[in-house]
Amino acid sequence: MTETTTAPKAKKTAKAKPAAKKAKAAPKKTPVEVAQGIITELARTNFEETVEVAKAVLKSGNIRTAVELQNEFVRASFKRNLEAAREINELAVTAVREAVSPYTEKFTDAFEKLRAA
Repeated sequence: MTETTTAPKAKKTAKAKPAAKKAKAAPKKTPVEVAQGIITELARTNFEETVEVAKAVLKSGNIRTAVELQNEFVRASFKRNLEAAREINELAVTAVREAVSPYTEKFTDAFEKLRAA
């Protein structure tokens, strides 16, 4: 008697997928794209939390609780917005330094030559 061996179906489906798609790395995002992502995420988070706080304020039942909820929301929102601004500022500074660095080196060399003359 002879045995016939067949490849499992899982291997067949694994072979059907092109390996090139898995190997491709995502392209590096530019500072502008990263900043857009930060701003988009910030806007989404702020909107969602605004809706949640508004619902909680309406259900709170008294003024003191409503004011406390709003104060906490303002503090958290301010902190979140400030952190996002810092991230965007760091991105901008880094991008400008990278863009200007070749010119800075050339300017420094030219200035040193003028100074030596």
